[in-house]
Amino acid sequence: MRIRNSAKTYGSIAISLHWIVAVLVPASWLSGQLGEEMSRGSEELALFAHISLGLAMLGVALARLAWRLADPPPVPEPTRLGAWTVHAGEIAHLLIYGIMFAIPVLGILTQFASGEALPVFGLFDIASPWRADRSFAHDMKEMHEALANGLMILIGVHVAAALLHHYWLHDRTLKRMVPGLR
Repeated sequence: MRIRNSAKTYGSIAISLHWIVAVLVPASWLSGQLGEEMSRGSEELALFAHISLGLAMLGVALARLAWRLADPPPVPEPTRLGAWTVHAGEIAHLLIYGIMFAIPVLGILTQFASGEALPVFGLFDIASPWRADRSFAHDMKEMHEALANGLMILIGVHVAAALLHHYWLHDRTLKRMVPGLR
């Protein structure tokens, strides 16, 4: 397998970064959902896991974006549905990237607005740069959660589109991103 993308296929780095993000995003979302259901002592551990997963997702998403800029993706597969599907896919990808970056930023703002330090993988903490503001923290948390839920829906649409390409349109869109299908 090639390391870099070609005009027709994704390279191993783009594929690896895609699937790492594909694991980290739902894991981050799930840890946020489950964290609120935990008992008080377990809730702190769940929050630490949620923050760590979110920071890891942000880091890998930044690496993925940098790689995408350095190594452009292959030309989209032509489909019998026409060019609008290419534009819809481009818009969906832009939304996914934008929301993927906004969610952890809002999470960090929520943590700081709560007056709490940001634990960075248990290695060190970044102190909150301002005093606690419960109202602002609440607003940031609401936006963080709404965007996270929206991202999960958008990812569901993304997966459905990939399956549509594979099973109905019978093109190589999904095969280019899943090594075992090649």
